[in-house]
Amino acid sequence: MPLVRSKIQSKAILLSIVPLAFLLVFLGVVVLLNIRASEMTVWTRHAAAVLDRSDAMFTSIGSANQAAVDYTLHPNRTTLKAYQLRSAAAGIQARQLVQMADAPAQKMRAAQYAALSGRILSLIGQYVADVRSGHPANGRALAATPATRALGTNFQAAKANFDRSERQLISTRFRELRDQINLYGYLLLGLTFVGTILTLLTTGRFGVSIASRLRTLAQNAERLGAGQSTTPVRGNDEIAELDRIYHEMAQRIHDTLSAYRREHYIASTLQRALLPQELPRVSGLRVDTAYAAAAHAAEIGGDWYDVFKVDEALVGISVGDVAGHGLRAAAIMGSVRQAIRIGARVTSEPGSVLERVNKALCADEAGVIVTAFFATIDMRTGHSRYAVAGHPLPLVVHSGTHVEQLKGEGLILGVEPGTEYRTFDVDLRTGEALVGFTDGLIEVHRDYFKGMTDLIEAVKTEYAAMSAENIAERIKDRILAHVDPVDDSAVLFVGITNLGVNGTPQKKTWKLDVREQGAAYRVRRAVLWDLSARIRPGSDLSGVELILGELLSNVAQHTSGKAEVSLEFHDGEARLSVKDQGKPFENEDGAMPDALSASGRGLHLVRSLARSVEFHHNGGNSVAVILPVSFA
Repeated sequence: MPLVRSKIQSKAILLSIVPLAFLLVFLGVVVLLNIRASEMTVWTRHAAAVLDRSDAMFTSIGSANQAAVDYTLHPNRTTLKAYQLRSAAAGIQARQLVQMADAPAQKMRAAQYAALSGRILSLIGQYVADVRSGHPANGRALAATPATRALGTNFQAAKANFDRSERQLISTRFRELRDQINLYGYLLLGLTFVGTILTLLTTGRFGVSIASRLRTLAQNAERLGAGQSTTPVRGNDEIAELDRIYHEMAQRIHDTLSAYRREHYIASTLQRALLPQELPRVSGLRVDTAYAAAAHAAEIGGDWYDVFKVDEALVGISVGDVAGHGLRAAAIMGSVRQAIRIGARVTSEPGSVLERVNKALCADEAGVIVTAFFATIDMRTGHSRYAVAGHPLPLVVHSGTHVEQLKGEGLILGVEPGTEYRTFDVDLRTGEALVGFTDGLIEVHRDYFKGMTDLIEAVKTEYAAMSAENIAERIKDRILAHVDPVDDSAVLFVGITNLGVNGTPQKKTWKLDVREQGAAYRVRRAVLWDLSARIRPGSDLSGVELILGELLSNVAQHTSGKAEVSLEFHDGEARLSVKDQGKPFENEDGAMPDALSASGRGLHLVRSLARSVEFHHNGGNSVAVILPVSFA
């Protein structure tokens, strides 16, 4: 076995060495190309510097000559100093030019050019000396001699010859480098072609030698997964060994699969049975729930939610989580949920209920800890009392986009049997909502503060975006849209649609003062929540929201603010009425209002959206609208 394994490994190593070798050669050629390109850059800069120095020396000599003329016209210290500086600069530049020339022939030309510049500077110096000694005529005679004129011509010719030779030198070097670069380029292409061909041949041979065995291995794995018979891979290499391991694993899986399926079926059935399959319909409440199992959990969890009637006016709400997973966690979850229900019917004090549950849990289930939140809502007033045992406190959604987390504290259940739990209070108004959840929802990123921020934003968005769909499901989907949850999550959304005795199941009534901040917004939410429980899932309620918003806006603009909203269901239709104490509406005939008119547009919009609109006057306005919705 080791010998065969070494042979396969050597083939794999060879498969890597061939392209690696060509890659190294390729890199070597690239390095040479880079060196030649760098040399070209260096030579270009050198040639430019030499030509610049030649021009600078020529210019300096011209400037020295001009300074000598200026001294003749104005013989003073300033003009003399200018001449001396320019003459000295020209001498320095001539010496630098000779040093910068690198080719032997070019050095000779530079020396000739510099020598001529020295002679010219000497003549200019003699001219200036004659002027300074009071014999300017001698200087002018010297400048006019044929030898002096010939020297100027020779100087210009020497400069032109030097510059031309420097350009020819760099041109020659460029041609040589270009030829070398072209050669390296052809070599690079050739190496790339040869390396590609050899790599493909090596890879092809290696692939063909094991393709059939791997194909058989894959087919066997697929057949084993489907419970079908297989043809084992023959031989004693790694592929055959892996095939044998597959068969052994399949046998073990087959031996345990039946037992696992039975256990999983029992666990799933128990989980479904322990969570409420259908929560009670409570007049005045919209209740939505959602549950998400952990993405990779093999066992059921202990998260729960519950809503139940304590008595005719009181509704109980609980959310909690049993630490751990498995059948025991699910069983304890069911017993704690039921214990809260039973305790609430003995005493409606939430703190006392959790104390009873805690004592029972400590006595009967040692070593088990449970977090829980329990609250009661008085459907006559909206007054809610709650207690918490180490559980994340629910969010309360007020009108608009204001969301706050409830305040409170309490020790986890199952730790200390003598723990006392405090009862807290909060008042909920029509159109407001309470959102309970378990910690799996806010710990998807292992960051509590980010989790709470994301949850609050999701709650705000779904509260504002009115939909007939399950709001709890939409909140859960927003949080878990792009992550795999590491723990089970439960969400409970409880919206207050009506408080007190305000009608029958077929007719609901809301009284409000639209001048109160957020009142109109909350009533719109309450009406839409109540309506959504009856219409088809996925229905668009935006038209209904616009209708109600325009009618309440008219009340705010044209009346003292008092209004009564009613929603009545009859003969498969939903009839919405808004009553106020204001003056009769203008433009009730439905005509399109004038473009410059300040009123009438809202009623025109209502007519365009509703199936029908009726107006009545009896000490005020009463607008009855048949809503554009379909029932399930």
